[in-house]
Amino acid sequence: MDVYEVINRRRDVRAEFTGGPIDPDVLRRVLSAAHAAPSVGMSQPWDFVLVRDAETRGEFHQHVHDERATYAATLTGERAATFERIKIDGILESTLSVVVTYDPDRGSPTVLGRHAIADAGLYSVCLAIQNLWLAATAEGLGVGWVSFYREDYLRELLGIPSSVRPVAWLCLGPVERLQEVPDLERHGWRARLPLDEVVHHERYPTRSG
Repeated sequence: MDVYEVINRRRDVRAEFTGGPIDPDVLRRVLSAAHAAPSVGMSQPWDFVLVRDAETRGEFHQHVHDERATYAATLTGERAATFERIKIDGILESTLSVVVTYDPDRGSPTVLGRHAIADAGLYSVCLAIQNLWLAATAEGLGVGWVSFYREDYLRELLGIPSSVRPVAWLCLGPVERLQEVPDLERHGWRARLPLDEVVHHERYPTRSG
């Protein structure tokens, strides 16, 4: 696949994981792609925690579904009915999980390029995640980003120091298929905006109202 095909095939996978094995060489290529991401001041502020243990994943799954219930309780009417149909994770079905963290002390105290934008290091970690996701897609694997969790809970679960931020719990593994239409669009939660609505020239548009 060329890069544009990979970008357009990439999906946030929930229900399609097979649980099958990942070839160690493939996993290393995917992680190497993540580690090749650009980073502010060459700080490389990420770490990748590979979680295979069933008990750990089960505990996290329970926490995620407790948070799902908390969010669901804020919804009413059509939003509640639509959300009820949406699967939010593949924690138990995927082959393994990759927790990506951000260490702001990596490269400190003189991280070149971060003095004016404090979040530049966090942006770097997001670039590593995107590299991982695209590489996994090119390898025929699926990735699902789990966002229903409390950071302090995940820190305690995996022994992450208080100074390090857990940015993403990613489910990773072979899939039956990748959906043609993203889940949230397929279930009617949101539709993708047309490109022309988000491209502007010279200045940010004036908002009416």
